[in-house]
Amino acid sequence: DAAMAGISEGEVAVYDRQLRLWGVQAQQRLLKARVLVWGLEGCNVEVCKNLVLAGVSLVIRDHRTVGPADVDFNYFLREEDLGKNRAECAAVRVQEMNPLCSVTFSADAPGDAAGLRAELEGCHVVCLALGALGFDAAKACAVDAACRAMDASFLMTLSAGELAFFFSDLNRHTVQERSSAQGGAGAGQEAAAPPEPETLEFPSLQEWMACPPADLQKRRVDDSVLLVALFLAFARDCGQAPSKGAAGKFVEFCRSKGGCTPKVDGFAELERAYECIFVEPLMHVASVTAGLLAQEVIKDCAA
Repeated sequence: DAAMAGISEGEVAVYDRQLRLWGVQAQQRLLKARVLVWGLEGCNVEVCKNLVLAGVSLVIRDHRTVGPADVDFNYFLREEDLGKNRAECAAVRVQEMNPLCSVTFSADAPGDAAGLRAELEGCHVVCLALGALGFDAAKACAVDAACRAMDASFLMTLSAGELAFFFSDLNRHTVQERSSAQGGAGAGQEAAAPPEPETLEFPSLQEWMACPPADLQKRRVDDSVLLVALFLAFARDCGQAPSKGAAGKFVEFCRSKGGCTPKVDGFAELERAYECIFVEPLMHVASVTAGLLAQEVIKDCAA
């Protein structure tokens, strides 16, 4: 009985389909989870919707104010929000999607690395949009390091027009079971014994960034991932927050220091791909990627 397991009758009514999908215990863990969505842009907008509908409580953090482009892209914002804080305005409407969850906000600007652990206290997962840190790769690595020190998971999103990317550091994650092959066992075939639980060790963001983009290219990594790796390397190398007007410098960096110049599908020129990082992605791209990202968060919180 779900009510006996600490889930109220109201929650049973709202989460009935999910209870049937992943069970009472997993839903219990989701209801106890607390996720920080840091940066209300790109994929993180859809992530808020997906997680709160699943019953996950959120802290939405963003120090920036609402501009016209935010209202055009973010369906949690309205014209009357212009000039106000993004997180404060959106949190009210995210909460309306599921009153059973707790949705709070923070308008704090990014602080120094020393105070990160206190800022992230109580969060099981952090979903960071790199733009919220001014595309500062070093700060993103510091956030990931703080998450690892607290045994919390870290996910970072970055997008550019027709492509969206997220980095996932679930620290140490144990896979308890795997989905069976589509169609299951055929007629006359015995079902295979369930595999033993497998513990996976995820690399940190800093460890991933330490892999030279040229090496990734030799391994035939997709050029869209190379674009992200090169952008992060450029952001770290230039010593200041990269800007949209630095496309030429980025291309020169790729040739001279990055060791490769990717040809990203959908972009005739590398400069254009770089410039698109600083604007919102196509909505359907953000939606699909956010669905995958939210699945990772749900699996981690429910484990």
